[in-house]
Amino acid sequence: MSSIEIFAQKEFELSRDDIFPFNFEEKHYWLKKARATKPDKLQEFFYKFFPFELLIPPLKKDENEALEFESSKLQEFYELGINVPKIVVKKEKYFVLEDSGKSVNAILRDKNISSEDFYFYVDLILIQLSKIHNFGFFHGGSQLRNFTFKDNKVFVIDFEESFDKSVDIKTLQYRDFLLFLLSFTKIKELTFKIDYEKIINRYLEFSNNFEFKDKLMNFSKKLRFFLWLYKKEFIKKRVGSDVKYFFELVEILSKMEKNAK
Repeated sequence: MSSIEIFAQKEFELSRDDIFPFNFEEKHYWLKKARATKPDKLQEFFYKFFPFELLIPPLKKDENEALEFESSKLQEFYELGINVPKIVVKKEKYFVLEDSGKSVNAILRDKNISSEDFYFYVDLILIQLSKIHNFGFFHGGSQLRNFTFKDNKVFVIDFEESFDKSVDIKTLQYRDFLLFLLSFTKIKELTFKIDYEKIINRYLEFSNNFEFKDKLMNFSKKLRFFLWLYKKEFIKKRVGSDVKYFFELVEILSKMEKNAK
């Protein structure tokens, strides 16, 4: 057993956290424990009535299945040249990753960030997300919080979620992109307005998934009635923040669809 394996085992036994950082020989690492994954019951319920891509429930996996799935995906992506943190230790109950820097979500939420710098980081994220898609894979949790920045590179993290084999890859890639767009609605600190059409067009340029733009427009059309209903004050003030962010995205897409006519 190597020195870092011995050290990581001690850290694993001492910490109660599922994910935590540690330093070894002046280098920074992250240890992630095996943990089961399961779909949200409410999400499963709504998906039966509203089969939208965002609501597709992930598969249930026990601790061992979840660890094997994520670590295998990280290794495969690393070998394909996608920017993911390198696995330095893998055990039955945990794995250890090289540090991959600061959360891009935190960087983009800095109220002092310029528009130029903002889209610089967005482009770096889109390049990595598009790489995943162009290789015929999906992310599964492509919110901004799952991208990091170090040494002038964006890294992709957190590959826990998997889905039923009956769901085709293009649907899961489209779901990735919806999740990605949705995470921008939570950014309220900026001094400028986010240009969603610019973000969408850059993704299309990098990924060649040009059909996604029509799908986004059709998505907003399907939800027009629910958007109208949501805007009623007695409903709007009773829903949670996640619902508000969701309908904010629907409204943005609806405006884009109208402007395209």
